Amino acid sequence: MKKKFALPILLATILLTLACGVGLEGISFGDEQERINPIKEMFEKETMVAMLTLTEESGSALAEATSEPKYQSVTQPGSDMERTVAGSHEYSVIATNFECTCQATANMTVDFNFTGDQVEITNGGGGATMVYEKISENQYQNSSMGYYILSSGEGDQTTQTKVEEENRTLINLNGNGYVMEFYKGSSSTPCCFYTFKIEK
Repeated sequence: MKKKFALPILLATILLTLACGVGLEGISFGDEQERINPIKEMFEKETMVAMLTLTEESGSALAEATSEPKYQSVTQPGSDMERTVAGSHEYSVIATNFECTCQATANMTVDFNFTGDQVEITNGGGGATMVYEKISENQYQNSSMGYYILSSGEGDQTTQTKVEEENRTLINLNGNGYVMEFYKGSSSTPCCFYTFKIEK
């Protein structure tokens, strides 16, 4: 009797082990294939291109020993206003409030990094970096989803509803800094804004 129960238990254990192995590793017949690593492939491709370019340049450099080295120009921000705020500056900050509250702060350091049609803005002191998309000349926008709680009724009959809405932040560059406007939902007027003026 014990032999009759031992065989099915042994068989079930073997099948369970086999199923777990197939689930984790997949079925593989023959030699194990090398896993694809896209980052490694990209690095190897760029290294190969750089080596080929270096070989071609060194060959032409031997032929023209007197030629000057070629320097790549650094990409500069497009407009005068972009060049004014590019990099790290200390700004004085003034808050203007309408339907929501922008809290005024002391002077702060802000870093602008322009790349193509985007600008990365980082507040000094290890603040988070926010990416804004260019929407027109000297104007950038960042959109995100937010929510507010809508309460209705009175006393024990009070109900609260979570209402989602799109929040937008607009950056308008000017000759001596920028204005950061905050919009809630579909409103076409800002609920509050900050005026940043370059001090240093």
